[in-house]
Amino acid sequence: TSFPRFYFLSDDELLQILGTSDPTAVQEHMLKLFDNTGALTFDRSGAKVMGMVSSEKETFPFETVTLTEGAVEVWLLNVEHEMMATLHAIHKRAVFYYPTSNRLEWLKEHLGMVVNTGSQIWWTYEVADIFIKVRNGDKMGMKKFAHKCSHLLDELIVAVRSGGAKTTIKKINTLVIIDVHARDIIDSFVRDSVLDEREFAWESQLRFAWDRDVDDVKIRQCSGIFDYGYEYQGLNGRLVITPLTDRCYMTCTQSLHYRLGCAPAGPAGTGKTETVKDLSKAMSVQCKVFCCGEGLVFQATASIFSGLAQPGAWPCFDE
Repeated sequence: TSFPRFYFLSDDELLQILGTSDPTAVQEHMLKLFDNTGALTFDRSGAKVMGMVSSEKETFPFETVTLTEGAVEVWLLNVEHEMMATLHAIHKRAVFYYPTSNRLEWLKEHLGMVVNTGSQIWWTYEVADIFIKVRNGDKMGMKKFAHKCSHLLDELIVAVRSGGAKTTIKKINTLVIIDVHARDIIDSFVRDSVLDEREFAWESQLRFAWDRDVDDVKIRQCSGIFDYGYEYQGLNGRLVITPLTDRCYMTCTQSLHYRLGCAPAGPAGTGKTETVKDLSKAMSVQCKVFCCGEGLVFQATASIFSGLAQPGAWPCFDE
């Protein structure tokens, strides 16, 4: 199919879209087609798609307006490409301006997913820089950085208590979760004297970097290197990152690196499914959860895989 995400809809829903010439008929199905896109922003005539709105009402305009001409699957594919192209451009700008901006002002200006990824890119860069300084004789480098991490976290806590726009509070809440984990890692480096970037304690972290050669975000963990997905995430929040989460991330990324499937195992209610979903959010990849009962036979999964493999989404087969 021209637009493989249509596999995520039922036959009735698909007929509803294909059986009308009204482009706005796709609106009510957007959450099934995209990860966290509640609606598209159309112009008055419905002839142009101007941007996207998340289910939390966060919005962003497209860099290039997409026309709703021709078959619905063709222009929806253009919308998908434009979403990725626009988010790439927004990420690039945000990462460029981060070091020269006030962090809270920077946070208010940019999208939630851009704030999370941008701050992680710069945190990874700063830690790598500390390792170089330590190698050159600055023995207190990591300790100073630990103080800086605590200070940045305190700033966010003050900001969240002083109130503000609902979307800003949601952004800060998610960034606090990421920053607490970042601070804990640096504190453990100080405690365990981790002073070289080749040590496993650092290699095993999910590290984000802007690769200038390919002009894109690259995600590294152990031996794996992955592309960032640019699937619009809105303000859907993140899980608290525990050492168990980190181990689960590592299991997933290493199996992905070796082109294998991954099956986190453990007791019910410990967060296996949620952790897989959280990793997909971090890497900005669409993740579809299927609750598998006795009735799901392999013949039924064939069409599921057609829909997943083409746009590069992750299936999570539960239980």
